[in-house]
Amino acid sequence: MTEILEGAQRGLLTRSLFGQLLTIDLKDHHEGTYNSLITIVRDLAATADSQQPRCGLFAGFSPQLWGKWNDRTIPISEKVLNGTDQYTNTSGDVLLYLKTHDQNTAEELLKEPKMRLEGLAKNIDCVVMGKRLDSRIIGGRYHDGITNPNDPVSLQEDILINGDFKGSSFAFTQRFLFDWGAIKSNTVDSQDQIVGRRTDGSILSQHSTRGHVHRANVRDSNGDQRKILRQALPFGRVHNHSGREQGIMFVALCNEQQRFEDILQNLLGKRKDDPADKLMQMMSGVGGSYWYVPAARELGVSPAKASDDLYEHPHWKVSSPNGYLFYNFQDYMHTMGEGRYKEGDGPTPRLLSLIHRTFNHWRDGWVHNDHFPRLPHLAGSDDKKKEMEAIPIPTRKAMANFETLNNLLSAPDSKVAQKCGLLRIHPKELIVGVVPDFTYGRGKEVMPYLSNEEVFNFWLAKQLNEFSSMGHIIPDLDHLVRNGLGNMLADLEKRLHEDPSHATFYKSAITSLKGVQGYLRNWATAADNSAAQARTQNQADDADSMADVSDRLRRLADQAPQSFQDAVQLLYSFHCCLHLVGELTSIGRLDQILWPFLEKYPIPTDRAQEIIDCLFVKIGENAFIDRSFIHDYITCGTGSINGGWGNFSQGGGINQWGQQITIGGYKAMDGEPQDGCNPVTMLFLKSARRIPVSAPSVSLRLNKQTPVGIIEEAAKALLSGGAQPCLFNDDKLCKGLLDSGVTSDHVGIRRSRDYAADGCFEPMMAGATEFAFNNVMPLLALEQTINEGATYAAAGSEHLRGLKASFRSPLARSIKSFEELQKIFLEQLRWLTIQCYGYILDHYGNLADVCPSPLLSTVIDGCIEKGRDLTDGGARFHMIAPLFPGASNTIDSLYAIWKLVYDDKTACTTLDELLLCLINDWGFGMIEPYQDLMLAATEAEQHADRYKELRTAALALPKWASGAADAVLQKIGADFMDSIVEIGKSVIREPHPALAPKLERIRQKYGQDFEFVVTIGAGTFEGYTGVGEACGASADGRRKGMPVASDTSPAPSPQDLPPKPAFRNIYGVMKSYHQDAVEYGIADAAPVDLNLPEDFPLEDLQQFIKDYAAGWVGGNLITLTCADLQTLQAASKDPEKYGLVRVRMGGWSEFYTTAFPAHQDHHQRRPTVAPGRPDEQGYEVQNGDF
Repeated sequence: MTEILEGAQRGLLTRSLFGQLLTIDLKDHHEGTYNSLITIVRDLAATADSQQPRCGLFAGFSPQLWGKWNDRTIPISEKVLNGTDQYTNTSGDVLLYLKTHDQNTAEELLKEPKMRLEGLAKNIDCVVMGKRLDSRIIGGRYHDGITNPNDPVSLQEDILINGDFKGSSFAFTQRFLFDWGAIKSNTVDSQDQIVGRRTDGSILSQHSTRGHVHRANVRDSNGDQRKILRQALPFGRVHNHSGREQGIMFVALCNEQQRFEDILQNLLGKRKDDPADKLMQMMSGVGGSYWYVPAARELGVSPAKASDDLYEHPHWKVSSPNGYLFYNFQDYMHTMGEGRYKEGDGPTPRLLSLIHRTFNHWRDGWVHNDHFPRLPHLAGSDDKKKEMEAIPIPTRKAMANFETLNNLLSAPDSKVAQKCGLLRIHPKELIVGVVPDFTYGRGKEVMPYLSNEEVFNFWLAKQLNEFSSMGHIIPDLDHLVRNGLGNMLADLEKRLHEDPSHATFYKSAITSLKGVQGYLRNWATAADNSAAQARTQNQADDADSMADVSDRLRRLADQAPQSFQDAVQLLYSFHCCLHLVGELTSIGRLDQILWPFLEKYPIPTDRAQEIIDCLFVKIGENAFIDRSFIHDYITCGTGSINGGWGNFSQGGGINQWGQQITIGGYKAMDGEPQDGCNPVTMLFLKSARRIPVSAPSVSLRLNKQTPVGIIEEAAKALLSGGAQPCLFNDDKLCKGLLDSGVTSDHVGIRRSRDYAADGCFEPMMAGATEFAFNNVMPLLALEQTINEGATYAAAGSEHLRGLKASFRSPLARSIKSFEELQKIFLEQLRWLTIQCYGYILDHYGNLADVCPSPLLSTVIDGCIEKGRDLTDGGARFHMIAPLFPGASNTIDSLYAIWKLVYDDKTACTTLDELLLCLINDWGFGMIEPYQDLMLAATEAEQHADRYKELRTAALALPKWASGAADAVLQKIGADFMDSIVEIGKSVIREPHPALAPKLERIRQKYGQDFEFVVTIGAGTFEGYTGVGEACGASADGRRKGMPVASDTSPAPSPQDLPPKPAFRNIYGVMKSYHQDAVEYGIADAAPVDLNLPEDFPLEDLQQFIKDYAAGWVGGNLITLTCADLQTLQAASKDPEKYGLVRVRMGGWSEFYTTAFPAHQDHHQRRPTVAPGRPDEQGYEVQNGDF
């Protein structure tokens, strides 16, 4: 790991605090001069090394001179350095940089060497330098060098040269003088923008392309920023003022000299007289040059020692005390690269190299605002669009798929692919390919194929277009790797010949799969090119590895996998292809898919782990960290989840790629259940623990047979943050899915055990299911209950009592009992549920005529057999889900109404006064006609005070799933959950008269045996803020428009009040979910999203997961985000310093700092759990085992 690092001169890594920089012009270049000079350098280096505290020296030489002395050619470019007045090339023969802990030491150490050098030199230029105690520069405003690549991985990747002279480097020096008049003419805010950072070190979004951080960021041909190691120090004083440095002696190192030229050019921009970097307008370079810094072995000096010489900047030296959770990139790379990881099984050097590149790629998001371009139309020109109408739309979609995969987004010479970073490849990669930066929140770009007239007609009739495919389901990648592309194509050709009535479908599937073959062959060429480049850089092992990758890709274009790595590469390549054509799908049960290959073609566990680690890095390498640069690609029609269109929540799905991996769980078989965990399951858990990416999102299926080792590893992974893995309970969800069919054999036992998480968390039969959902809003049903059938978020002068939504329920004052209110509420809920199903049924099959899915259909069971596209009823299972978001808030609101209005012991208001209170947002939004603003202000204030008083009472009430033992609250919660399951199933299984003809229409088209799998859900996903925006204030104390609880979680503390999370016994929280309606009835899963303290004891967490797997702890899906409130609050202030903190959104993990403030505030207020014992919460502990 440290071979290159320990080839460097030891002084190169010494931290620069004080020192002197000597630039020497020799009298001659004779051999005797060389020998004398080298002796002086060695002596000085040894003296510096012996000091306490240790000092350091590194020596550099004119590349031409060192080459002459050592019979080498060291080419450099000086075009930019010599081509402008902004920099000055004063050349020189030798560079000596002595670094010390104070100025006196530097002076003392150099006395004797300077006298010896005077005999060899015709000129010695000496710059005396030193930092302030706080290491700030430019008048003490800015931290210096905090982004330096000081960790061992970055040093070896970007700073030190590999090959024959391991540890050597190139240096650039330039003495810059500050123009203090120009600096002080800018306000302090302007200075921050010019530098690109605040004075506390936190980064600013680089919207100005003239800030220094932006201009100094230069990317290579692979789209990666390559770092330089800055060891600059300020020098001198202006008018002897300590707060006014004369300038800065810039010293930097890297392993490619051209990188300096590229950065200098980017600082200048296009005009030599007006530097693009505004900071460069405030300084001028008066002397310096390029240097070759020999390796320690070349120079004969002491080499660096990784254990002693590495330095981590204190700005980044923050991490969780639990040892698993990392806060930032720099601390992660130091800890892993230096071998200090708690578990001792950190990623391999190969992986750390790839993770280093990934982190740099993410960090570029602070600087570069890159957008994916709109793709050209399939027709090529406007005049040909009309002609294409004669071609069936499935055929056109397949043609667009082929052009996208074979040419536009993967061909080595494609400018679009290059610009979008879709050709990134690194010679250390074991798995290659790039997932495009398409997400559910941001949208996607696909190749259009409809004519202008068709676009209008489909918008008018259906609000759909070429962007409407959603993905969001699970492809059958097991079928892919078992058969291979060649056999799949042969099967399709055979079916085409035997069944010409479905020719359009089969031809579109064939064309799409041929596009995948082209994609693999293009990447084989990319691997060839990478191998060739690695050979020119004397990286033989990397070149051989890339050659192996190339051979694999060409073989997989036609043949089935013949090794574990083959299978991983093929499924990943196909996954990339699906996303490239707009099908944002998950990945499925990868441990079950891959284990047969590892079992049949065994390789060492370490090698298998490295392959899975590489897969994790590839899936997670695209991520957005600066929300201010987010570009919205979504159109009216993008991502139709139910055959129609609606504006769903986007802001929470910025990094939602839909890349879910499911592991563990029962085997897909009939008879007695058998757990399917295998060695590959453990590989994925270890990857999730050690590699801090936002994708893939790992789901672990637990059951009574889950091995203890799997559970213990899962607990460690959870403590590493990001809610990885989320925890499904098989014994509950398998039964729930089995019962979701119209009969017991509709889904069947084997299929119910073969579920995986789709693009979020919804469990569905893997590789065989289409899916649609729609929301039923219980909080709106409650508003309609007490407000005569109207919702009141929009109440006021325009809509009076609000938006009229359903039947006119009785006046609030006439609802005399809580039982009567509940009855009205359930009827309102029933109406909304019927409306939800009606929308889904009316739009079923709409996509087939506009945006079919020929590629995805090749890996969905049922489509090939029927000759029908996925969008046209082709899948084996047709799953629909009515979702009831805001369940916890609704339960708490019903309970609050009982306590505040109807309970003889606690009632303090009437229902009609409470309604006025809620319409007026608990007194924070007094509106007409409910408050006459013509009257004295004191009257409005008095009413507002009364409403706020009621809110205080509501907030003080116990909340559902808080561990409260209130019997009425628990009964209201249980009744509500029973009701949504009963209503959700009954209105479609015994079809309401409004739904019966809609179902019959579908059966007439697809056959009388057509049936839906109905899974009741309660998920908000990332939309807990969007759901809340549509709702008025609720009786639980929630303010108008504020977020609801995520999924079926306990309600968060109020968003308008400071976060004060109560630490609740984890067993007590889950007890509210220990009922059949939740555990079995909500078969779409009922996620409970909880925050886990960073110091939660590992043993307690492992025991809790064991108890949950055993089945007697409540709930069927739990997500645990490990992050303290203090960590989240610090991350909001300094996002770069906490860039690796991840939180659970809906069905995936998000970088906390990327989330918008409303989401950040919500996460700070989510329930936090504490360790506990199950017997303390009234659980019946089985066998005394807890």
